[in-house]
Amino acid sequence: MRTAFQVGSVAFLFTLALNSIGIGRVSALELSPAWEIKLTADDPVSGAEFGRSVAIDGDLVAVGAGGANAGLAGSPGKEGAVYLFKRRGLAYVPEAKLIAPDATTGAEFGRAVAIQGNTVIVGARFAQVEGYSKAGAAYVFRKKGRTWYLETKITSPTPENEDNFGRALAIHGDLLVVTARKENINASDVGAAYVFRHVANSWIEEAKLTGSDAAAGAYFGQSVAVRGDLIVVGARNANPNGAGAIYLFLRSGDQWVESAKLFPPDGEADDQFAFTVDIAGNLIVVGARRADLEGAKDAGAVYLFALTGDEVNLVSKLTASDAKAGDEFGQSVAMAGDVIAVGAWRVDSGANKNEGAVYLFHRMGNHWVEEEKVTASDGVAGDEFGSSLSAFGNIMVIGAHFANSTAGAAYVMPLEP
Repeated sequence: MRTAFQVGSVAFLFTLALNSIGIGRVSALELSPAWEIKLTADDPVSGAEFGRSVAIDGDLVAVGAGGANAGLAGSPGKEGAVYLFKRRGLAYVPEAKLIAPDATTGAEFGRAVAIQGNTVIVGARFAQVEGYSKAGAAYVFRKKGRTWYLETKITSPTPENEDNFGRALAIHGDLLVVTARKENINASDVGAAYVFRHVANSWIEEAKLTGSDAAAGAYFGQSVAVRGDLIVVGARNANPNGAGAIYLFLRSGDQWVESAKLFPPDGEADDQFAFTVDIAGNLIVVGARRADLEGAKDAGAVYLFALTGDEVNLVSKLTASDAKAGDEFGQSVAMAGDVIAVGAWRVDSGANKNEGAVYLFHRMGNHWVEEEKVTASDGVAGDEFGSSLSAFGNIMVIGAHFANSTAGAAYVMPLEP
């Protein structure tokens, strides 16, 4: 359970608690050391994995459920959906349920999601495209008045089986980046990222990004983040040592040019460095969920890089104070202001195996200090709380995709008091 945040010996004890708010229902308020809002689907099904992806922007929260039922006539189910919630006062209420009009079973619509203003982009990494199995697609929804409508469906210009187009995506301004981490480029599972720009009500392909040292099995496009003229693409199995790497691309005129490749100085095979990535200000946060610590295999770690002019430097490596083997700290990362949130979905809580947790690190001068470990107030074994993360302002959204007997849940909590 989340404890009261403390500075020295002074605890902040009087924030509001909003417990167990599900789609379509709102529970009573009560005083608690910290508050949480639990979001669930009003049409839960086993295996929906509600919370496998989450996003927040302003007052809007999106929760992806890649195994949810679309509810289309004659549909067998498990096509996937994204649930939208809108903040109203102290509550989050249902806004819409987004589905693909061409939904197919197993498409994993909702495996990735991003929000910007009145636009929501949904990744469906296993969507069928032009007869290609699991080629993948990204769907762009926009709100007009009170209605959410499908603006367009974006696919790879050269779809192939198993591309995983839509596995990761990021939007900033008029720029959208969609990755295809298993695209074959002269070798299998090399991966690519596609850059689209919104021009005159259309999304136009602007560039295709690949690593300068593209290699088989690198999974370039495992993760992606974009801010202004910077795009960061993660390749979780890239060399050296197969530990993983991130590639930085900067705009130069009308071109995107690879400016740097960064990898952990202590990286080892299967660390999965770059499984997750986020950008805030001049910092790049990179999760390596299977990094080994001394005596703790796959405990996980997070690396921070700072951009200073044309230079990029490693400034810190974060680990959990109570790290244990198999925690996979770095499964998810999110940053807002001077706080970094790190999900460790395989953390055990007492006898509750894989209940999951989120660790909060605050900047103190030139250092980042762990100050909170967050768990769900109703967490149980197998929830995998922290499987996904998103932050905006002083709010974070945390996915627990196996909660409620694998139907899934998401929690809205304060990022800091």
